[in-house]
Amino acid sequence: MTLEITRFLEAPGRRLSIDLSLPGGRLDQDDLRDVEHIRVIGEAFAQHGVLFVEATIEARIVQPCSRCLEPTTTALSIAEEIEVPIAPASDLLDLTPEVLRLVLSSHDPNVICRPDCRGLCAVCGANLNENADHACAKQHDDRTRLKDLLT
Repeated sequence: MTLEITRFLEAPGRRLSIDLSLPGGRLDQDDLRDVEHIRVIGEAFAQHGVLFVEATIEARIVQPCSRCLEPTTTALSIAEEIEVPIAPASDLLDLTPEVLRLVLSSHDPNVICRPDCRGLCAVCGANLNENADHACAKQHDDRTRLKDLLT
């Protein structure tokens, strides 16, 4: 999500429209979230070595349901104002770190796939949404024998 800033530096203070996209992918190899698409639409202007961006950030995030672990897609739309310092000898400015930080801090980390999600069986881990009649036999706990010895 790189922005060519020469046109902003040629006319300081003048607002110019921006429309940037970032293709989807895994955010981090250790992260369970995927971003399908991020789009930044708005205006930006440069003044005193800083690029000021006023934009709407739209994103679609795929992450596991916090109850049943099925992939769940959520849409996000946030209006933000970003200030990014401009390096003195640079013609390009990468907005990706700032935009990703805003997207990740604005989305719900505990998303559920649907309001009536039943989650996983606590004993065997079966998805209770797929098998509504699922019932595991209660497992015998060997520690109860110790209780019998003490009484």
